[in-house]
Amino acid sequence: MAVGFRCCFLFCVSVFIPFTGFGQFLFPEGFVLIPLDTNQHYAGSFAGSFSSQTQKEVVNQFSGRAEVAIRLKKNILTLANNTQIITNGNTTVISGGYLFARFRKDITRSLYPEYFAQYQWLEARGLQSKISGTANMRKRIYRDTTLSLAAGAGFLLEYEKWNYDGVPTERLPINTNPVEVINPRFNCYFSYDHFINNTITIDAAVYYYLRVLPSFSNPRLGAHTRFGYRINKNLSYNLTLRVMNDYNPVVPVNELWYSFINELVFNF
Repeated sequence: MAVGFRCCFLFCVSVFIPFTGFGQFLFPEGFVLIPLDTNQHYAGSFAGSFSSQTQKEVVNQFSGRAEVAIRLKKNILTLANNTQIITNGNTTVISGGYLFARFRKDITRSLYPEYFAQYQWLEARGLQSKISGTANMRKRIYRDTTLSLAAGAGFLLEYEKWNYDGVPTERLPINTNPVEVINPRFNCYFSYDHFINNTITIDAAVYYYLRVLPSFSNPRLGAHTRFGYRINKNLSYNLTLRVMNDYNPVVPVNELWYSFINELVFNF
């Protein structure tokens, strides 16, 4: 009875406190992983929320997120998708999301290559669309049965198209036509994953991006921390904080962005 009440309560919290938007770069170290010391062929998770409220018009919000990691011999393929839709009456206010893929080659080694590809559309800060590809080398610094530390670095090429939907009114320029940029960037990150016990997990990472051409400039710094509480084999409750600072945005949005998410997650 107590377990049922707890699951019901967490589900209500997940539904009635909806997801927020996503930043202009993703936080890939927070995506689902397959532990190296298991024979699992796949692992995945799904989380979703729906809310509806009556204002001048009926406002509905739906968010759905799915992740899956697949073992291909010594390699790991990770796929992730996020979709967010907000409607105000018959008008769609936001319909955005992302698609992400990562391939890690021969993860039994302590140093191995990894490749990312991502596509984002209609992000709330005004990122109308983004396409990027990344090639990194990842180093396993430390690992035992409960703790894993790793770092990675490499280069990415990104295309971004920005509009002015996320710019405060007082900062709007005369010309508000969309802005398109193509940037090669250096990126690096540090990752921390810790199974405190069979119930509680913590994962965190810091990310640093730096434009390479025409000069080393326009850094983006981000971090995520996720606290997970395992309810049973398939259900967990997560609290996630994501923070990003874009020191020279393409359009004059606020430099600092953060997102706080609580969600009930189905794991498989």
